[in-house]
Amino acid sequence: MEFLIYNAVGTPMYQEPKKSDRGEATGAVTIRAVAARAGVSPTVVSRVLHNRATSIRVSEATAERVRQAAKDLGYRRNVMARLFRERQTMMIGVLHGIGFGRPHFAGTSQYFAALMDGVIDGAFTHGYAVTFCPHLLGQTPEDAMADGRFDGLVWYSTYPSGENRAMLERCSVPLVLIHTPSSEFADKFPSVICDNEQGIHLALDHLVQQGHRRIAFALESEDLFGEAVLRRDAFLKEMNARGLGASESDVIDIRSDRTGLHMYLASGLRHSAVIGTSDGVAASFLNLAPGYGVQVPRDLSVIGFDSTSYCDQLRPALTSVSQPLVVMGRSAVSLLVQSINGDAPDPAALVYPCGLDIRGSTSSISAGQSL
Repeated sequence: MEFLIYNAVGTPMYQEPKKSDRGEATGAVTIRAVAARAGVSPTVVSRVLHNRATSIRVSEATAERVRQAAKDLGYRRNVMARLFRERQTMMIGVLHGIGFGRPHFAGTSQYFAALMDGVIDGAFTHGYAVTFCPHLLGQTPEDAMADGRFDGLVWYSTYPSGENRAMLERCSVPLVLIHTPSSEFADKFPSVICDNEQGIHLALDHLVQQGHRRIAFALESEDLFGEAVLRRDAFLKEMNARGLGASESDVIDIRSDRTGLHMYLASGLRHSAVIGTSDGVAASFLNLAPGYGVQVPRDLSVIGFDSTSYCDQLRPALTSVSQPLVVMGRSAVSLLVQSINGDAPDPAALVYPCGLDIRGSTSSISAGQSL
């Protein structure tokens, strides 16, 4: 029987060698050929070249004779044939989910680039290749969850909609979540997240130390991903715990088209500082505030969340809560590989502490501002 393995676009990746009338492979140097050249059995060749049949003892002289025979004949191990036999692809898919646009490595926040740097680093460490946006390879991302093209999957989208959630529940291959707590799926999948509450705590500590009391939180309601909710709730809880009396009126919905931000700036500042749920949200304040006569940080201090190199490109440079995105991506792959190997990931849920990178977008409250 002839076997074929195809890649995602239908091109054959491996074809089992055809047999001659005598049953020998043609067009490739086989283990049997090396064995005949070295005067040993194929089992000995397998032991020397592939570390199989470990119960067999082979002298160093015999091993050297096998290695020389393989070199003389130009023998090369057929990795794809091995993977086919072991039902492995050594491929990890990165799922973005239904209903999201293509993520970008450059041009906006460097969040995706930083996270994927960690994912790729982790994959290479464990000998895996990575494929992005696997929904392009089939009708839906769910095709990639069941058709055997990937040994495991990384889900990094922060907003599992109803459709995406159902898709994840049906996933039949090992999967790890980034930014989504494993508890949201009854601990079915291992997860990697940052400590969002601690990150907001750091941001508020900094602003309060600078004299700010009227502090707002900004988000995009159309992209109310899971961690945005956690950060918003942590903001309200922390503000009230500090006796600063925050309410929903202190949560600014800037909207994806920024109409909400224009309305907020046009109505006159009600706050002396704002924390954005992401660097992209915070950057919108830096970009639009000058058009309304508002100077950052003199009139309004601004803090983002992620703290990638993008923050240093803004003017002023953006103070931001930092989450270790590269480390998180790398750790997610390590957990995934444990699952692929049939082991229970330990620990099953990783929560990384945040930091705060202070740049030029925050300052102490000015004399002309009220607390």
